[in-house]
Amino acid sequence: MSLSALPTQPAPYFLGAAEGDKLVMFDQLFTLLATAAQTEREFDSFLTEGRPGQPVPAHFHALTHETFFVLEGAIRLWVDDQNGHRETRILEAGDFGYVPKNTIHSYRIERTGKVFGVTSGGFSDFFRAVGRSTDTAGIPEPADFHIPDFAVMAAEGARHDVNFVAGYELFD
Repeated sequence: MSLSALPTQPAPYFLGAAEGDKLVMFDQLFTLLATAAQTEREFDSFLTEGRPGQPVPAHFHALTHETFFVLEGAIRLWVDDQNGHRETRILEAGDFGYVPKNTIHSYRIERTGKVFGVTSGGFSDFFRAVGRSTDTAGIPEPADFHIPDFAVMAAEGARHDVNFVAGYELFD
């Protein structure tokens, strides 16, 4: 397991282009840039990199707000606020999506790319709990994919405000 490149408490720091704590989850690389430890639980920020693939399982967060800012490529983002607003949209480089707490959502990478995310503080603890640590920057190759056991994901999700919605059908 890699040692964290991030400070253990709030302090100024800088990261180079390929630096940060890297975790493989599914077919994507998540690079943690700032987490609860550095921000006094105010926010987390991270990069997600991947190639076109499957949607992440539909889920919601009871306490966590989430953002998607596409730096490269494109993603499809699905949102359902459970009050009648259901929408899906393809976000391309320069586009932004916001998902408030209690909104069912999913995304799928449509074109190889990179997405910058900001969430409420502590969300990245889920990535650490179910992802596989790596020192390798960039999009993982198929041999390096890490598909977490769904029972583990569900248990860790319950601990880290990632509430999977069994049987949820994504829509066009």
